[in-house]
Amino acid sequence: MKSFISKLLLLSIFSIMCLFSASTVKAAQMSLDSVIRASQRIAGDWYDASGNRVLSISKGYINGCQIVDGTDFAGGDPGLGIFIIQEAQGRKAIHLEWLGSGEHRTLIMNKKEQLSSSRYREHYESVNGVYLGMSRQQVINLLGAPNSSDSRGREMLNYTNLGLKIGLDRNIVTGITIVGKGAHFDKSGLGIGSSMIDYYNFYQLNRMPSEFSKDTFQGPFSIGHGEFLFFGSKNITLSIYNN
Repeated sequence: MKSFISKLLLLSIFSIMCLFSASTVKAAQMSLDSVIRASQRIAGDWYDASGNRVLSISKGYINGCQIVDGTDFAGGDPGLGIFIIQEAQGRKAIHLEWLGSGEHRTLIMNKKEQLSSSRYREHYESVNGVYLGMSRQQVINLLGAPNSSDSRGREMLNYTNLGLKIGLDRNIVTGITIVGKGAHFDKSGLGIGSSMIDYYNFYQLNRMPSEFSKDTFQGPFSIGHGEFLFFGSKNITLSIYNN
């Protein structure tokens, strides 16, 4: 009798676990409408470093193939997800990660291939010739090997001799931080020692940065072209991100 009760109890627990697992999987699934809405965030043509069009995304279609499913979506803008399309030979899954804005809209396909919304990648501001959207190898070709690097989370190349820190995501420069008095922005010539008035006037910022609030987060200051400045007490960062 005890054996029968034990088996019945185990069967009940197993049934509850199966029901819970089924409901969990169902909750993780996205509707097709939601997947198609996500594709609208990255609608348009996307090009590789040579200017070749690799992807063309329109409502419900990728390269003329219908989007039929999707999964593992996270974030909004930036964000990522897996789109499943119907090709003539069968279904195909494509992992896409999107980030940046303006001239720096970037799409990373299958976690390795970097695509741009412009046929030829452009930039506005730079430091020591390094600009947002540059590849890791291009940085090293230009500046040489960094004094040190840190790959916890995003990768950071430290050029202490130049007063620079260069942040990369997926081997793309997404942030350039001036930490030394010798470094300055190439277009404006401004650096850490420059006044907030000079920054405001040169870049035509939409609001005035406070000289007295450098120790507190003031948020991003857009300089147009999908590029943003962040002011700290001992550093200034140029970034493709606005948060």
